Amino acid sequence: LLICHGMLDDNVFFKDTVRLTQRLIELGKTDWNVAMYPIEPHSFREASSWLDEYRRIFSLLDEHLAVPSGEG
Repeated sequence: LLICHGMLDDNVFFKDTVRLTQRLIELGKTDWNVAMYPIEPHSFREASSWLDEYRRIFSLLDEHLAVPSGEG
């Protein structure tokens, strides 16, 4: 699970991501990450934020959807 959230989001409040994060910790869940974007609203505006978000998504997909060597 990858959660990317702008802290200035007025549609999905950042406090909800904080609550979800706490619950994941309480439940002992693993294999999840949160990326916080302090200057971003619901729709990211800064190129640096977009780049970081897509880098994280690519890394997640590459790690979990990669074809094992010798296959495909």
